[in-house]
Amino acid sequence: MRKFTIWGIAFSFMVLLSGCNNGGGGSSTANPYPYQTSGSYNGIPYSELGDPPGLNNYPTAYFPTFVNNNSMVSSKIAYGRDNESNISNLTAFVRMGKNICSATPIYYNQLLNSTFLIGAAHCFISNKTDPNNIQSDNFLSNSVISVYNGLDKESGWYESFPATAIYVMRNYCYGATFNTLGGCPNFDSSDGVAGGQGNDLAVIQIAGQYANAESYPQIAPESQYPEQLTMAPVLSIGYGLNTQTPVNPDNDLPRGKMFYVANYFYAQTDTTGYHYLYNSFFNSTANGYAALICGGDSGGGDLFWTGQKWLLLSEHTYGPNGACGTYYNTLPNGATNVGFYYNWIVNIIQADNPVAWCNQIGSNCVTNADE
Repeated sequence: MRKFTIWGIAFSFMVLLSGCNNGGGGSSTANPYPYQTSGSYNGIPYSELGDPPGLNNYPTAYFPTFVNNNSMVSSKIAYGRDNESNISNLTAFVRMGKNICSATPIYYNQLLNSTFLIGAAHCFISNKTDPNNIQSDNFLSNSVISVYNGLDKESGWYESFPATAIYVMRNYCYGATFNTLGGCPNFDSSDGVAGGQGNDLAVIQIAGQYANAESYPQIAPESQYPEQLTMAPVLSIGYGLNTQTPVNPDNDLPRGKMFYVANYFYAQTDTTGYHYLYNSFFNSTANGYAALICGGDSGGGDLFWTGQKWLLLSEHTYGPNGACGTYYNTLPNGATNVGFYYNWIVNIIQADNPVAWCNQIGSNCVTNADE
């Protein structure tokens, strides 16, 4: 298993950061759908939760369309769709110089006139010299980080926003050092040093209000999540490539295009620092679980419709090398469980001075912004 790697912008859409290529990770097994029992949310069967705004016949109409891998020549989340422009308000395209990632807007702080998004830490940490602590000089500069709203560059971004701060956990990638963007080896408890920690989650702060704040997915404690192995439908969104090996890495591929696909929340894993959900779609013809997350999808969201709102369950963190669109006999993609970090996130996004909160002793937080 590999972390979704950071790719140069010409082919930056497919790994975590960009998608699946640096670092490592394990996987989780589960019996395939339809052999699991279909569950319910707050007593309402998943099939009766209704359609989210703008999505008709959800989730059935949004499950993967299993085309031949060889026909995937444009950028997309594997087997996904791109024809619902309103979904672009549920997600964001993140550019870090020549590299790309994805993110999810969760909160607009009117007092600060700032929007906060959830992404992956490995998108923003360029190196780590102290094995036990992230430091402010390990971050990319905010000057090279921008967030975009819209379908893609070719259609014309609706709006772009400069990053003003990135917040990650001080013990991100605990026990390991690295010297390249996305270089952390600790994405699963089987990686890195014994007792190491992944904690691959970042809070991104941008200036201004991103799209319509009323449409943002919400974060919630794990107590509000659907149960694992009850086949809760999940909408996965990202701006990544659909192949690890473009025909010509130097050609003018689209600079990130939003794609999304419905799949299922299967399983959850929790060990020290490694809190993951495993989402996938089982294809009986291919006899395996589809790796739907590609390079550049890193940090993108896995959303659950409660019948009233979208919950952000997890953000894309790692998967196998060259995974995009491939089938496996275990669940291939690990996504960081956002609900586990709920209190830590809320302390940042609702603070009168998020940077000051982050810099205080005991916050387990480090940022690239000055107070």
